Amino acid sequence: RGCNIIIHGLEELNDKYEELETQVKSLFAELEEAPVLRSLERLGKQSQTARPVKVVLRNRDAQQSIMMKKSKLRGTEKFKRVYISPNRTLEERNERKLVVDRLKGMANRYPDKHFIIRGNLVVEGT
Repeated sequence: RGCNIIIHGLEELNDKYEELETQVKSLFAELEEAPVLRSLERLGKQSQTARPVKVVLRNRDAQQSIMMKKSKLRGTEKFKRVYISPNRTLEERNERKLVVDRLKGMANRYPDKHFIIRGNLVVEGT
């Protein structure tokens, strides 16, 4: 799980593996990364919205490098709605949701301040 990432918001063109691989490699090229991919797969049942993509990388260093550069995607036109997250367990996702809810509460309570998440803590950002 430490070598995996989840990509949310990547357009779902068709069910072909090659097409998905091309999209993911294009996204990584935007981040100036070229990791070795062990596997790719869409998660969940097909629906109106794009399903998340689970990417298994060769090593944890590649995952960490991508996680550090993922904010660059917001500045691109093609991938501005794409979000990359680590592959979390159900328990980790539930903990993260609580922290995000706490962040939203702080942002509503103090609209003139900027807050960020560090680890599992909400701190005032710069």
